[in-house]
Amino acid sequence: MSFKKGLFKNILIAGGYAYLSQAISFLSTIVLSRILTPNSYGLVNLITVFTGFILVFSDGGLSYALIRSDFGETYNRVLTNLSWLLGFSLFIITTLVGYPISLFYHNSSLILPTMALGTTFLIKGLSLTQGAVLAKQLNFAYIGKVTLISVIITVALTIILAYCGLDYWSLIIPQIVAAIVIAIMYERKVKLGFKIYHLNYILVVYRHTKKLIGSVIGFNTINYWARNTDNMIVGKWYGTSSLGIYNRAYNLLMLPLTLISGLFSNILFPSLKKLKQQGGNIEEEYYFVLRVITILTFPIVVILITFPNQLVLLLWGNKWKEVAIFLPYFGLLIFTQTLLSTVGQLLILDEKESEFMISGWVGSAFLVAGIIIGAFISLIGVAQFYSLSYIFVLIFNIIFLYIRTLKFNVRTTLGFWIPKIAFSFVLWIAIFFKMELLKMASVVLICIYIIFVSRKEIKLILSKASLIIRLKS
Repeated sequence: MSFKKGLFKNILIAGGYAYLSQAISFLSTIVLSRILTPNSYGLVNLITVFTGFILVFSDGGLSYALIRSDFGETYNRVLTNLSWLLGFSLFIITTLVGYPISLFYHNSSLILPTMALGTTFLIKGLSLTQGAVLAKQLNFAYIGKVTLISVIITVALTIILAYCGLDYWSLIIPQIVAAIVIAIMYERKVKLGFKIYHLNYILVVYRHTKKLIGSVIGFNTINYWARNTDNMIVGKWYGTSSLGIYNRAYNLLMLPLTLISGLFSNILFPSLKKLKQQGGNIEEEYYFVLRVITILTFPIVVILITFPNQLVLLLWGNKWKEVAIFLPYFGLLIFTQTLLSTVGQLLILDEKESEFMISGWVGSAFLVAGIIIGAFISLIGVAQFYSLSYIFVLIFNIIFLYIRTLKFNVRTTLGFWIPKIAFSFVLWIAIFFKMELLKMASVVLICIYIIFVSRKEIKLILSKASLIIRLKS
């Protein structure tokens, strides 16, 4: 089977489950937004700024190490020991930081919820290796089923608990239950067991993977704070209600990152590994994937930039109307962030983990600087300068990663990225200075450009879609 056929097959399988799961989760916010207040969401967001950082260490590159390796089942079983130890360590750390977090925000009610969320690390440590085995086997159908089941349970339990008046606890308890469901279902399928190996086995596996673990953790640590400095600052300077509003807008940025580029990235890594073993053209196939991602994400970009007020009122009602002011800037971020977020898969596949980490450090410096500058100006300034700084991050990574590290063809690389950088900068100016005519003209021009350069990919997507429809009819 060719790379494109295999990729699309897995995308369609995993995508069907992922999109249904996200649709259920997203639609639940329409119900929950009428029950819970921005303050409830904001309080949980205060905690997840820190627990999300701890989550960075919960994988630590172990999944990549398993997928990239050519070792057998013993290696996989020893990796489970590492993931258990990691999960237990993170659980202890989260329990200990509950009190300092409450002091930081001057809110003692944060202690118990923080400790409760810490149990998810303990549980996820039991399913990390099993999930990586399923991904390596390209068994995305089962992964999708498990995800869908866990989302349905989470949504149903959240709505019930919120309706019963459990306030922010209705957002915490379902996460713990979902982690348990995933751990049980993954183990039932993979059957790695729970054998405890001698320390010497664990040390050998660790030495084999420590470079990858160190680089991935190094990148994810810095990248996490680059992505979440805004949440921390907004919560600290502007309060929980403002953070609830800001985070609701930020979730719309994360939606396509999860649904589209996240889905492609999860499938891209094992697919590219197989392509590399077969001697295929990785650069050509990678840019094909980027063009497909562009086609899929751009309608979301257009909606967020041109119809933010209408979208917010339709989805969440007047109580959340302030969300609309952030959406054009986050829509602009979606345009390029969904594309650049896939490059890590190539670097790890090519054993360029150190360069991956360096790019995270430099990019994070730009993003954090932009966020801090914006926060000194206003709440909306955070989104404004976050989106502007990302344009500079993009320029750096094109030169450092694609051209210097991966040694992609310069003409092809610049031909793909320069129009996107130019359009992003012009759109930012139009949105910032409220130049409606320039904004609309830019959106129309980008639409025409994308349709023209991606006409082959559009034709392929339409042919695949029509084939699916014919098979189902």
